[in-house]
Amino acid sequence: MKRTTLNFIVDLISFIDLVVLAITGFIIKYILPPGSGGHGRGFRGGREAGEIRELWSMTRHEWGDIHFYLAVAFVILIVIHIILHWAWIKSYFKSLLGL
Repeated sequence: MKRTTLNFIVDLISFIDLVVLAITGFIIKYILPPGSGGHGRGFRGGREAGEIRELWSMTRHEWGDIHFYLAVAFVILIVIHIILHWAWIKSYFKSLLGL
């Protein structure tokens, strides 16, 4: 596989991971916030002002687990991205420092 193709795949997966990470973060912060007793902050998906303890059959802690694993995957992908661009990073800092 060409290096540019691999870089594109890593960047695409990183972008998708980051978007899903942001969505799960939004769910954890605004739809199922801690200490809300299941009341959320107004995002009830068209439901009346009842209690929300789950979203799509998952509790806040299950969403937190997904969020955590997405974050770990994102860090791994960023490390791979840095490895793929290491030659460029070295040459940039050499030119920056005048070496």
